[in-house]
Amino acid sequence: MLGTTAVGKSSLISQFMTSEYLHAYDTSIDDEYGEKSVSVLLDGEESELIFIDHPCAEMSPTSCLATYTSSPHAYCVVYSTSDRQSFKVAEQCLQALWKADAIRTKAVILVANKTDLVRSRVVTAQDGKSMATSYDCKFIETSVGINHNVDELLVGILTQIRLKQQQQQKTKGSSREGEQLGGGGFPKLRGTRTSASLKVKGLLSKVWARDSKSKSCENLHVL
Repeated sequence: MLGTTAVGKSSLISQFMTSEYLHAYDTSIDDEYGEKSVSVLLDGEESELIFIDHPCAEMSPTSCLATYTSSPHAYCVVYSTSDRQSFKVAEQCLQALWKADAIRTKAVILVANKTDLVRSRVVTAQDGKSMATSYDCKFIETSVGINHNVDELLVGILTQIRLKQQQQQKTKGSSREGEQLGGGGFPKLRGTRTSASLKVKGLLSKVWARDSKSKSCENLHVL
């Protein structure tokens, strides 16, 4: 769990402990590192999630990431919709994750918390979605106060972890196939017309991918 103080990271974790997806209500707390674990049953498969609520109030996001002894499977970057500075810190966290190449390989979700504080809101939903799209991560708005989207976030974290792991396995499998084919594994293209049309298709696919990312950044059940 990343983000500045008073954005609701600990409150979110505490609320996770009451989720309807809990299996056998198995929780444990490590006071020294602020770790809490919970067993979640999703799609007939049980997984243990360990949440690390790291005290990083006086540390830079980069330093905070460097303190983890093992690489987490997911990162929740939390900010408060009523605190513009916390939104800036969230972007610093995303920048640190991007530089570490974590967004490409790990589940990363930008969480806009405290949406129930409507009158004091200073960060719009569009602001959050735009930043999530820019950093190619997921986005969700939550409120611990009224239990809004908390279960959805918990399920989304686990779903994104599983999807990312499946993607990594597919990538490894395709790289092995490429090695077996030898070299590039594909025949050379003949004629400029074919290569030109492929370039156009490639350009269009990038545009379509960008559009689909902006639309699907709130869908935590797809990559």
